[in-house]
Amino acid sequence: MDAQESSSGGQAPGPSPASPPPAAPAPEPQRSLLSRWFEPVRVPRDAAAELQALAARGSLVFVMRSPGLLNFLYLRWFLRRLGLPTLRAAQGFHGFFGWVARVRRTRRAFEDAVASGDASLVFLGRRPEKDPFAPLVRMQRDLFQPVFLIPVLLVWSRRAQKLKPSLWDVLYGSPEAPSAFANAIAFLRNFRRAIFDVGRPMDLQARLRERPGDPDALAARKIRGVLHQHLAREFRTAVGPPLKAPSRVREKVLRDRTLRGAIAAVAAETGRPAAALVAEAEKDLKEIASRFDPAFVGFLRGVLGWMFGRLYRSVEVDEAGLARLKRAAAEAPVVLCPSHKSHVDYLVVSWLLYEHGMTPPHVAAGINLAFWPFGQLARRGGAFFIRRKVKGDRIYTAVLRAYVKHLLRDRFPQEFYVEGGRSRTGKLLPPKSGLVSMEVDAWLDGAADDVLFVPVAIDYEKLIEASSYLRELSGAEKRKESLRGLLGAATVLFRQYERLYVQFEEPISLRRIASERLGEGAASLAVDEAWGGEAEHLAGPAAPGRHGSRADGKRALVQAVTNQIAYGISRAVTVTPVGLVAAALLSHGRRGMTAAELASRVELLRGLAVEGGARLGRDLASSPADPRQPGAVADAVRGLALAGTVRIEVAAGDTIYLVPDEKRPVLDYHRNAVIHRFVAPAILAAAVQRADAAGEPLLVVRSRALWLSRLFKLEFMYRVGAAPDEVFQQNLAFLVRIGAVVREDDRVRPGVAPDLLHFLAELLRAYLEAYHLAATTALAVLRPSEGGPAAAADRRALVREALERGRAAFLSGQIQLRESLSKATLENAFDWLMTQGVILETEGKVRLAEPDGASLRVIVDGITRHSAG
Repeated sequence: MDAQESSSGGQAPGPSPASPPPAAPAPEPQRSLLSRWFEPVRVPRDAAAELQALAARGSLVFVMRSPGLLNFLYLRWFLRRLGLPTLRAAQGFHGFFGWVARVRRTRRAFEDAVASGDASLVFLGRRPEKDPFAPLVRMQRDLFQPVFLIPVLLVWSRRAQKLKPSLWDVLYGSPEAPSAFANAIAFLRNFRRAIFDVGRPMDLQARLRERPGDPDALAARKIRGVLHQHLAREFRTAVGPPLKAPSRVREKVLRDRTLRGAIAAVAAETGRPAAALVAEAEKDLKEIASRFDPAFVGFLRGVLGWMFGRLYRSVEVDEAGLARLKRAAAEAPVVLCPSHKSHVDYLVVSWLLYEHGMTPPHVAAGINLAFWPFGQLARRGGAFFIRRKVKGDRIYTAVLRAYVKHLLRDRFPQEFYVEGGRSRTGKLLPPKSGLVSMEVDAWLDGAADDVLFVPVAIDYEKLIEASSYLRELSGAEKRKESLRGLLGAATVLFRQYERLYVQFEEPISLRRIASERLGEGAASLAVDEAWGGEAEHLAGPAAPGRHGSRADGKRALVQAVTNQIAYGISRAVTVTPVGLVAAALLSHGRRGMTAAELASRVELLRGLAVEGGARLGRDLASSPADPRQPGAVADAVRGLALAGTVRIEVAAGDTIYLVPDEKRPVLDYHRNAVIHRFVAPAILAAAVQRADAAGEPLLVVRSRALWLSRLFKLEFMYRVGAAPDEVFQQNLAFLVRIGAVVREDDRVRPGVAPDLLHFLAELLRAYLEAYHLAATTALAVLRPSEGGPAAAADRRALVREALERGRAAFLSGQIQLRESLSKATLENAFDWLMTQGVILETEGKVRLAEPDGASLRVIVDGITRHSAG
């Protein structure tokens, strides 16, 4: 079933993250009755193919935790539906219902089923003295074909276990081991939302070969233990850890050793009573903490499924990535780190995880979203709220740190955005390390053996907030979130926003990175007590811990993890058809572009993306690049034309595509979403473009490319762990291959396709113009008048002045591109000038570092030379 289709059983329109088993031949009456109840159960997409492949190689022995008639009936129905070997016998299934179901339960029947290649089932239960694993081990030693032990989990109810059992738990069993009555009630109430999950199979033959010296009894005990632990972790992944009452959470967090130490230190330094500081900490915790409610999340699942079905043509989900995430969540606490472009981001990941049989994460959200009633509802869905800036508030910082440690220790999945806020430009923002640092501190304090950070890319073909972002990029202030705004946002349900993509990158192990970078020294790293808030980020890499202080070592580790998360997000970004079309149209340099030109540019960019391992949007890989031929590219162009973003004209028998100046910022958002895939060859193209027909030395071109990459270090996420020379040589080889560049010994020059060289270089023009505008504005505004004192300006005023000057320069033709007048890019440019030490910010005012601005003028000249290429 495709991702946008829904499974049977009356699901809301929209995506179906898991698919039911494939249809079988006409069933007999009994199976028809079972099919009515069992078909809605959600099954992992690749489960059928995996089980069929295993059945072709050996015997299947399924393993479940708790005995139950419904569990047995479902598995038997499922195997028949797939045409797999019939379920002939079960072990650990006792009592009346086993007799009613005519389950063959003797040891002899079980061994016969295994030997004949039929399927069998083992319920682990609570009677290890009757475990079949020792006889199974003996059988495997004599069998030629392997026996596969397959842990499976069937969850009829997502009711989380409570630390203090309820009366229902006492009478009818806990969620982990429910009674037959409780199972039946859960089945009747939840069969349309039930989850069937297939764990990692154990090849018994291979395992015994790896441990030839183990006696049968010892091998059997180890196998049982491994399977029991695996299923326990899978169950916890599905329903979450045991829930504590809010009062218990409060008590636990306020008892945290680091928090108590911070309270004692502040009391000693300020003279404030410890009791007052404890009360302050309790108030801060109430402001921060979520009030996660699984029942509310279950209700929300249906609402969100309906909403996404109305908003989007489809939600395209990385099924393989989700399967990796599920396996990772069973091994260690996971921290999801999505890209952040829309408020929809808060909802879609939680919804997808719940649909796939996982516990939704606790999501870190800005305190600006805690307004009534959204804040109260969001807390019940797992949100916890943090302030944007808390520098100097040691109590708040310590409380937040203790709360993060509590989530990690109890193995709640977490989610936060390393970009901090939403990207208004479509491009990934520079990563911020504040919450990464807190996760590292919690790990160093022993909250978990490992932490797995999972980069997630959420991409939109059409953005709900597009109009508000354009206003903000033009200089307007961001509107504060409110109930009125929330009610107004309901109008989006009457529009459709094309496709939404969610991609998951490989998990990043904190323990592995610490071991690789610091070895045994990781255990002695310092825990950092200072945090500046959600907006905090580290300015650059610190020295490795083994060569510097413990604090430096910890800082270097945090920076390495943060960079890998950001790079992982960039790798997972979906290259959409509208992104390629936008990049082609905006980097043309002339008023209009013919269909043939657009097709060749899209083909070039698509090939470059594929070569770099990019994930392509739906149908893009097989779509004709020509916008006149049916396919994903033509659909993207048609959608842009219907929205008035692109104008299509026919002249002299040719189709011409034009972008009105006022619509260029709309397309710029989509180009920015994919430009990181092309920025490395674009930088090299801009460096080569300045060479004449005789060419220039390779070292000169490399120096220019390095200068440009440093200029844009706050704009783009470069490949982590790659040597600059390696990247340079790879991109040079690409430009040579497409004919854009000719290399002759140690010299390079433009090749036989100078139009391609110019096209790639033009991808950077908007950034060059914006940075030139920022630098010249700083010179003009901050340079002292003749004989006067040094001038100073508020940062916001400086950005406003740059936007006003840029508007005049655009109208007079000095600036070519309307998208160069971007508030976000100008802010980055001023930040970069500060990192270069040519302007300084003290006491809220920006000043020139040198009275005459000589160093700043050097930068202006450098940007001018590259802009003139």
